[in-house]
Amino acid sequence: KLDRRATTRAIERALRSASRTPVRPVFRITRPKVTKRGFGPVVVIRRESKGLYLFERGKLVRVIGVATGQAQYPTPIGTFSIVDMQMHPWWYPPDSEWARGLKPVPPGPGNPLGTRWMGLSAWGVGMHGTPDAASIGYSASHGCIRMRIPDAEWLFQRVRIGTPVVIVSA
Repeated sequence: KLDRRATTRAIERALRSASRTPVRPVFRITRPKVTKRGFGPVVVIRRESKGLYLFERGKLVRVIGVATGQAQYPTPIGTFSIVDMQMHPWWYPPDSEWARGLKPVPPGPGNPLGTRWMGLSAWGVGMHGTPDAASIGYSASHGCIRMRIPDAEWLFQRVRIGTPVVIVSA
């Protein structure tokens, strides 16, 4: 943190002495103010490594294997947040060539979203379960982050709307 009083004195001394040497600001080391509760949860997704990392209070809680987007439908990189959470969601076909002619799928067996949906602030992208557990570990989705249904149900209990989701390429 800038020590204003000490920096002001250093500037005044330089002005009184007509010194032409640079005046360096004076800083002091401060500790961050963290509440006892800390912060969290935070989700970090490593797109190429196919891993979802849940942190709570700055500590790694769990790593979950995921499937990410195919090359033509990549999972976006950036910092997002959870904006929508649904239990037993409907799947609606996106306005995309690959989905042409597909019909909505109600909750239940075979729903591509599994039993939980956690929509991100990246349009049309979310974290969700999948009935296709064999896709985990691959680039298999249309941009979403897929996980096994039990993992999606576990994660759903630990995040909330507003939870940060950081997606990196590693």
